Amino acid sequence: MTAPSPQFVEVFNGADLPQAVISARTGAALLDVSERQWHRLVQRGLLPRPIKLGRNTRWKLAEVEAALDNIPPSEA
Repeated sequence: MTAPSPQFVEVFNGADLPQAVISARTGAALLDVSERQWHRLVQRGLLPRPIKLGRNTRWKLAEVEAALDNIPPSEA
């Protein structure tokens, strides 16, 4: 007897997930800088402005990644 074949295959593409958000601590760890340096990069406009989620301050990960791709080498 053979195993029944599945009628559908679920494919995960991430489209149904909410946007990922990160804290300053997480962002700083990703860049291997201090939280203070993270906030300086935000103040200089090299990183995006944060959003408020209740009392929490977070950054959209996609926006941070896009900003990192656009930082000129002289600023890095």
